[in-house]
Amino acid sequence: MSTHLATRGSALARWQADQTAAVLRDLDPATDYAPLIVRSSGDRDQTTALARFGRIGIFTVEVDRAVAEGRAAIGVHSLKDMTTLLPDGVRLAGVLPRGPVEDVLVGAELSELGTGSRVGTGSMRRRAMLARRCPGVTAVEMRGNVGTRIEKLAAGEADALLMARAGLVRLGLERHIREILDPEVFIPAVGQGIVGLTCAEADLGTWEKLAPLREGDSWFAALAERAFLAGLRGGCNVPVGGHARVHDGQITLSGIVLSPDGAAVRQASRTAAREAARELGAGLAEELLEQGAQELLDQARPKP
Repeated sequence: MSTHLATRGSALARWQADQTAAVLRDLDPATDYAPLIVRSSGDRDQTTALARFGRIGIFTVEVDRAVAEGRAAIGVHSLKDMTTLLPDGVRLAGVLPRGPVEDVLVGAELSELGTGSRVGTGSMRRRAMLARRCPGVTAVEMRGNVGTRIEKLAAGEADALLMARAGLVRLGLERHIREILDPEVFIPAVGQGIVGLTCAEADLGTWEKLAPLREGDSWFAALAERAFLAGLRGGCNVPVGGHARVHDGQITLSGIVLSPDGAAVRQASRTAAREAARELGAGLAEELLEQGAQELLDQARPKP
């Protein structure tokens, strides 16, 4: 029996699909899992700034369309790329255990970045945090897969890169990391380091097959972080960070909303029982909205 896993075609996406297949084979050795490569709009358009795409899920919608149409049973995603409202007929069905969550610098350390230094990133959150921490440093738009961005750095298009540790580690490129940033200071993107799996809402067989992947700490961290982002009505590229840590059945969620220039910030944290992950995330979002986070989010919306 063969089951297709819909995935993008980048090296990191293929790693995620291969890792998913390995986990699923342990759960169901009788099934063969094969990748179905889907090219996303984000892969086709490598020049438009990510912020201009808004909340349409440019790296995920085509993968989930393959799931909704029955061409694949499971969609494999970087959870941080997923919109909080999934396409009709598709639901989040499980996650793999979380990998490294931190942001990192490639090419230089923070202390080496002076006025006029150029740091490549496609993330509005990273740009805002960089501006807040390192005034005078210029963030330059940097798109492409992990290897492409490292090549652009080597070609002199930036003095450093600000990117996710997980992708570098998973591709065996951690030698390029110059500094691992404290996730309590550079709060990561919602879902960073987590591989998320989707299935069709009507596909109860796949939903039940993935049930063990809805039991671990990473699942509850994902629920809390995504509920936080949903409560803010944010997309996958807004100046918002959310980081959940689970310990002894308790989950602590830190959240931050920044203005695009990093000058203003709203930040808080809360703790609750692991099983109350969604309520925790929603409550933290409401707290930040009461602090005035909506004004900062409005500043980040793409202008017509």
